[in-house]
Amino acid sequence: MGGISVIGATHVAVGSMALAGGAAVLAMRKGTVAHRYVGRMYAVAIVAINTTALSIYDLTGRPNVFHAIAAVNLATLAMGLMALRRWRRTQNPHDLVTHQRRMAMNYVGLWMAFVTELLVNPMMGLSSLGDPGSHWPLMIALNIALFLIGGWLVRTRLVQTGVPA
Repeated sequence: MGGISVIGATHVAVGSMALAGGAAVLAMRKGTVAHRYVGRMYAVAIVAINTTALSIYDLTGRPNVFHAIAAVNLATLAMGLMALRRWRRTQNPHDLVTHQRRMAMNYVGLWMAFVTELLVNPMMGLSSLGDPGSHWPLMIALNIALFLIGGWLVRTRLVQTGVPA
């Protein structure tokens, strides 16, 4: 990884772990020991990737939109984990559904960040194809599409329950 900092390399490594772990958790039977173990590893990877994201200032030299996105991603993770904790205490199915939806949307957010990284990071090669500023409309359009498609999949395919969204 020539030219990448230790923080950048860590960011890529834990991001890759989170992408793989999130896919595994979504594919697993829920509530199993394996689901809990991989889910914990996913949560740790999400905390690590957002911690590294919050310490990277290469793009602008100061906090920017990506730092705000990292904070939102951490908040989504916290909401998903708090809903699980409530469910363990109350056994209210709404809390379990909230956990599933928040964690799934956290994963959608991870994919949104990954696509954005591909488009704006010069080390990925795409932004060097022209003016990096010209990638913003494409980035915004792709992220809106990912958010809408991901949200639709979460609402219609992931959780089959009578609990309203």
